[in-house]
Amino acid sequence: MKLDRRQIDDFLKNPGEKTAAVLVFGPDEGLVRERVNALVKAAAGSGDDPFRVVELDADTLRGDPARLMDEAGAISMLGGRRAVRINGITDGQAKIVEDFLGSHRDSKNTLVIFEAGELPGRAALRKLFEAAPHAAAIACYHDSAGDLKAVIQAQLSALGKGASQAALAYLEQSLGGDRGATRSEIEKLALYVGAARQIELEDAMASVGHSAGVEQDDLNHAIAEGDAKAIERQLDLNLAETAPIMILRGLARHFLKLHGAVGRMEAGASLQDALITLNSPLFWRDRPRLEKQCRRWSSRAIALALQKIGETESQAMRHREIADTLTRRAGLEIAALPGKR
Repeated sequence: MKLDRRQIDDFLKNPGEKTAAVLVFGPDEGLVRERVNALVKAAAGSGDDPFRVVELDADTLRGDPARLMDEAGAISMLGGRRAVRINGITDGQAKIVEDFLGSHRDSKNTLVIFEAGELPGRAALRKLFEAAPHAAAIACYHDSAGDLKAVIQAQLSALGKGASQAALAYLEQSLGGDRGATRSEIEKLALYVGAARQIELEDAMASVGHSAGVEQDDLNHAIAEGDAKAIERQLDLNLAETAPIMILRGLARHFLKLHGAVGRMEAGASLQDALITLNSPLFWRDRPRLEKQCRRWSSRAIALALQKIGETESQAMRHREIADTLTRRAGLEIAALPGKR
């Protein structure tokens, strides 16, 4: 069965004995590990109990396919449900997994968890787990803007910390490429502020690496200003470090803010009053560039830009092998929109 986003959290807490095996996959390696760890703990009560947790890698299965069924059929010496974790499974091993699912029908004694990287929709492994009623597939994609904000706030709250709106906005722009890296940076930030309960923008900027966020800002400005040479240069920098989907979402946030300011100007507000709608201290350092962009764009052109970003993100999600190319083309096409009738 294929789990949707609303089902995942509850399933991670209680996978149920009718589910014999789970495939956890996706481009966000940190989120994959986090969810696999949660499943192991839910089944075995701990992630490191040597009597109830077994960890194998895909190479072991290639050399000894029967090992998988042996481990799944074993019973814990001290009682209790076991968890078997298979790291790095690939689509080329789908036949081994298919034979296994034909024999292992429940997890009353053992839950088997397969960990994989990104798999396209046509992948045999995905089809196996999504079609089998006694198996489950969980996809792990990079956090969207809304998800990322919730992740940051939840972890800060668990650490007994709060954050100003400016600090939160900075963290949203600087994090999100990998769930594990995001959590690590938040923990580092909490240690940096010490006993202080409120995190300010200065704290976040001093603790959390922000080069990716700065490069994304430079790309956003280059596209909004129509600077083709700068766009190519910034795309090279950003695509080397950041997933195309995250770049497109960062660009969408920029144009949404710009849309609010331009809309106010078209309604009769002054440029200075319109810029207030940006409502983020992070943007004031780039005020001259934003003024130029507000004069260059109309609300209609921005709407077309947002439509193009949405279409490109949808295409990039379906065709990840050419996502970089799609993002490059979209950046240049969007930059040219203000000059078109």
